Amino acid sequence: MNERRKSRLGLKVIHKHRIGDKVFRRVSELVIIDGQPKALLGWINLGDVRTPIFLCDLDHSKLHRSASSAHTFYYEDITVDPRFEALGPGSEEASGESPSSAA
Repeated sequence: MNERRKSRLGLKVIHKHRIGDKVFRRVSELVIIDGQPKALLGWINLGDVRTPIFLCDLDHSKLHRSASSAHTFYYEDITVDPRFEALGPGSEEASGESPSSAA
């Protein structure tokens, strides 16, 4: 699928997103789970069923609806991709420890 924007249904959130030391503007799908807003960062396709695999919690007080679109929100903070945080300094992989070594 070349045009990802057309595949997004429902709500979207425009936010600053950090991966490592890089910060950039990103558009993600916005979902509300048990009253908590979340940005969907990644999907997989399981048997033609689109399934979210990476979510980022959002602070409700920093989320604001766009004045020009009822389906678009802006987030006033920087989100962080959880997939890349564990790979930084101080992580278990970097220190040589493995999760299975804990007794």
